[in-house]
Amino acid sequence: MTHNKIIRLLTITGALLTATVKAQETEKINPGLGVYTATEQDCSPKNYIGLSLQPNLTWETAECKLGYYGSFYREENNPGDDSDWLTSISKIQAENDNWAIEIGRANTQQYAGLRYTPTTSSFDNLGAQNGTTRNYTGAILTHKNTGLSLGQVASDGNLKLDNLDQTVLGWAKELTPRWAIQLQAAQDEKCFQTGATIKWQPEDTTTVITEGFLSEEQTTALLTASHKLTDNLNLFGGIQMTWKKSEKPHGLATAGASYNLGHGLTLVTAAQQEIGADTGTTALAGIKYSRNFR
Repeated sequence: MTHNKIIRLLTITGALLTATVKAQETEKINPGLGVYTATEQDCSPKNYIGLSLQPNLTWETAECKLGYYGSFYREENNPGDDSDWLTSISKIQAENDNWAIEIGRANTQQYAGLRYTPTTSSFDNLGAQNGTTRNYTGAILTHKNTGLSLGQVASDGNLKLDNLDQTVLGWAKELTPRWAIQLQAAQDEKCFQTGATIKWQPEDTTTVITEGFLSEEQTTALLTASHKLTDNLNLFGGIQMTWKKSEKPHGLATAGASYNLGHGLTLVTAAQQEIGADTGTTALAGIKYSRNFR
């Protein structure tokens, strides 16, 4: 099946999902905006500030849900490099009880460590860059009961039919209340990429995430863990290593604690250790703010 035929099939499927809505059903429109910002200061002159805006708008009936979801991110480092606004997510998603189709810009982070075992912003950003969180642009169809997904995507931000040159297969499933797994593979004319994520909760207060990603350019392994010591105090730790061709392996380890101050504010303190070609130990402290507005 050609790429254009796959895209046409996904688009038709999405149209069928949304066409199941009946005129007499009760409609519900739900707009929202998520705001996340963090600032970190380490023992060097470097200060980090990051801001993420996450708008969403959903329209629901008894049989169908149609929504727009976005996530736009910007960071500043003083001294260092500043970024423009980056689009992590900008997609339209239609779903019913059995199927979901998403079209646009999104990423694969169903069980990634930055979602379930957050550490520091600098460590999590590096994990998102090197770990199993793959950014893509295109269309992906998911069977919700089995967790299987199939898509045709591009690895850049250009949503054009002739640019969707990568086929993506995935499986994400919560096997038990303690275990969840995500497998993903992508193939285009140039290379093959594969990744795996395992989420383990040995007890209600402890979560462990391990990630592995393999491509022709690099191999990355991550391990993060968090433990809820009290209702407000959380301990965390993590290590990540990356191996690239013709380069020495390098990585980062971190350990620290976060404390919920209330009103969406979280205090974070940690130590970080560079591993590999460059070595160095850094202590840092930061404040995170996260709040959803409806």
